[in-house]
Amino acid sequence: MHEPMSQPKVAGRVWVVLKRILAAIVILVATITFLGNAAGLVGIWVVRQPVRDTVMALATSVDEKLGKVDEALARLSARADEARQALARVNDAASKLGDRVEDGSPLRTALTGAYDDLVPKIAEMRAQAAALHDGVVSVNAALETLDSLGYINVPTFTNELSAVAEWVDAVQVDLQELRASIDQAKTAASANFVAAVTTRTTKIDNVMAQIKATTVKYQATVAQKRQQVIELSRRVLRVINLLVLSLSVLFIVVGVAQVLLTYVCWQYVRRGRSPLGRVDSQRDVWLQHL
Repeated sequence: MHEPMSQPKVAGRVWVVLKRILAAIVILVATITFLGNAAGLVGIWVVRQPVRDTVMALATSVDEKLGKVDEALARLSARADEARQALARVNDAASKLGDRVEDGSPLRTALTGAYDDLVPKIAEMRAQAAALHDGVVSVNAALETLDSLGYINVPTFTNELSAVAEWVDAVQVDLQELRASIDQAKTAASANFVAAVTTRTTKIDNVMAQIKATTVKYQATVAQKRQQVIELSRRVLRVINLLVLSLSVLFIVVGVAQVLLTYVCWQYVRRGRSPLGRVDSQRDVWLQHL
């Protein structure tokens, strides 16, 4: 008859079985996490390109909007120069008319022609100022979107550019008053007429000079913002690449550790001992021979 097994041997076998079950559970968990790790590694490379495309598209959109603002500023600046030249011709015609009232009829025609040349330039300025206002609103919205990313900070335009449209509207009123002064040339005294016209043209010219100075100032600001957007978009792209590479290295290291853990646990399940323990045993035997 077989002798009953001693309790220590039974307990030892139970403990071995439990450890193998635990190793199997570890293998299952490690396998699941390895698959998740692999999916994460693939996922970050799949997501990388769309994120880069989004950043590039947003930066390109902002740059195009800034380009349109720059074009509107350039056109507005050119119209301001042309309006000032037309104002100078109005002043010249008014002075000639004031000095030679007896020759008023042809000189009044020249004055009216100079005024008629001024009117469309102011109207064109009004259209360009409206386009500039719309462009500034669009750019500010785009810059606020960039700022919301948290890593990009490009200041929006101030209200000074939006005020250009209001300045041009004010010029429209002064232009009507100038027309009324010119119409008085038929009856008004020469000295009063010249003074009235000069007062109106000087007032308009001051606004034109203010608009010119503002456009020159903000053309430099637009160029600076375009450069900032380009540099910041490149910086964001570098950060994205660095983040993807860092996560890739992390996922690979974790994946290798999971593979090693799975291998060790599998060997334990198969043989009842860890391959690391076998290495330790071989090392002890080698040390004993020394």
